[in-house]
Amino acid sequence: MNAHEQRMCEMQGEFFALSTKRFSCSSALFISRFMYSELAKELDQVDDPYNFNSPNHLISTMATLYPSLNKEQGAHMNEKVMRWLGYTYRAWSIIKHKESSWIYKNMKVERMLTLYDAFHTFSPEYCVDQLEQIVSENNNHVLSDYEVYKRIRMSK
Repeated sequence: MNAHEQRMCEMQGEFFALSTKRFSCSSALFISRFMYSELAKELDQVDDPYNFNSPNHLISTMATLYPSLNKEQGAHMNEKVMRWLGYTYRAWSIIKHKESSWIYKNMKVERMLTLYDAFHTFSPEYCVDQLEQIVSENNNHVLSDYEVYKRIRMSK
């Protein structure tokens, strides 16, 4: 990824982290609503970080699009984890040229959370390649977290 693409990933990561302070709903619900939203579709088409809205503007837009995000109560994830999720989902969209809705349909937040410990220290490119492989293998059978960890360790 180039510097501009990294900046877009950082902004989406910050947007996800800010959501824990701004919305009362669960982080999982927020991510689901965003990944299937028209806003995410628009961001999937942005190729210039100067056309990528600021994290605060994205928060305001989501609040307008989904007022229910403040009506429902739920558990918030750690800001560091949310930042990683936002960054990784955007990196995946950029690197593999896939829509956010497709990515989320194939790798929901609950599954991403089980992979956080194994993946959060790797480069975005490596992480996205591994996630793509997991999605493709999931079509055949479900990998356990241990199988994912073992494959990562063996590839070094």
